[in-house]
Amino acid sequence: MASNTESAMAALEAAQKAIDEKGADASAGWVQPWSHELVSFLSISILVFSLIALIMATILLWRTSAQPSQILRVFGILTIIGFSAFLLVVGYSNEQLTPIIGLFGAIAGYLLGKDSKAGKEE
Repeated sequence: MASNTESAMAALEAAQKAIDEKGADASAGWVQPWSHELVSFLSISILVFSLIALIMATILLWRTSAQPSQILRVFGILTIIGFSAFLLVVGYSNEQLTPIIGLFGAIAGYLLGKDSKAGKEE
């Protein structure tokens, strides 16, 4: 067990050293671990998955004759989750991503916190 741990630590240290040396040679000083093809594939996959989820939600909400507020909540949350995951994979910087996620969070909070029966007494 100790030899496995030691060999794993040695491999990890060798990999870290290789990354450090490669990063020092790079002009920007930072190496992107994801390839362009991987980012493209993940981006398209997330958008297709979000579209499929929206289509399934449309069918389910249509069959149950859902209220407009329920439709708004479901579509709003699915869209926010899909676009947030897409922006995360595309790789915007923290300075660009923070306000977008903050806006999505505010919209999601409004949609989930909004109660159509609030203020009505039965």
